[in-house]
Amino acid sequence: MKTSPALLLKNGLLLLAAASLASCSLFRPKPPPPPPEPPPREEWKYPGEWTGGDKAITNIVVNVDTQRATLYHDNEIVGWTYVASGITSFPTPTGDFKILEKVKDKVSNLYGKGYDSSGKLVNSDFKQGRDVLPEGGKFVAAPMKYFMRLTGDGVGMHIGVISRPGRRASHGCIRLPSKMAPIIFNRVAIGTPVKITGNGPDYETYLKQAAAKAKANAAKYAASKKKQAEAAAAKAAEAGADGTTPPATPVGTPTPEPVPPPLGAPPSTTPPAPAPAQPPVEIKPAAPATPGTGLL
Repeated sequence: MKTSPALLLKNGLLLLAAASLASCSLFRPKPPPPPPEPPPREEWKYPGEWTGGDKAITNIVVNVDTQRATLYHDNEIVGWTYVASGITSFPTPTGDFKILEKVKDKVSNLYGKGYDSSGKLVNSDFKQGRDVLPEGGKFVAAPMKYFMRLTGDGVGMHIGVISRPGRRASHGCIRLPSKMAPIIFNRVAIGTPVKITGNGPDYETYLKQAAAKAKANAAKYAASKKKQAEAAAAKAAEAGADGTTPPATPVGTPTPEPVPPPLGAPPSTTPPAPAPAQPPVEIKPAAPATPGTGLL
């Protein structure tokens, strides 16, 4: 079968085009590498920002969804800061509040760390009224520096660890970065409004939830104390059975000590008590002399 010249020409052109394309791909410059990932947003490098100079903070808005607080002087934004509000099981209440108290060097009345008698940390999230210290243990309260109280039951703003900005982390308080807390503390006054927005219970619901938790904590505490007392009693009984603990000495009626007369009192005229009577001596008759035992 003969191949027509036209077909040969067509095939030749196709081969030439393919070779040309292959040579172009060999010498085509490589595309530039993809650009590096953009650096973190500038604001993530800092705990917050203050642009208000010596102006006072007249109101604060905290958003627990974005975990940020916006600081205002009247209607002017004068700063912002990251915060860490309460976790889901210990939510921060939402609503309108006011700063009720300012304490620079406050410590927690409830939370801290528990240590045993040797000084070893046994509970890094110890709560008074819920957890029980081992015998001879010690409670060290958590610091709450630059504390600004918002509620009567203890919710407030203060310095706290914010290891992951944007995440809830506290037991209900609003944690502030150490660089921003003193700025806010020194520029707010008693009565400064603080509005807390976002997903969280209102204050009335929060109080009901807190009361239920307090009841559960009290039951847990009572059970732990009972268990601790039973363990101590069992240990004491075991020690007594082994003879390592001497039996308790019965306590008799103590003999009353004579009370000395007061200074300057006349000497007592009570005659001394007579000596106890001696039993009468039995007088027996003399035995008769034995013969042969007289004097020579």
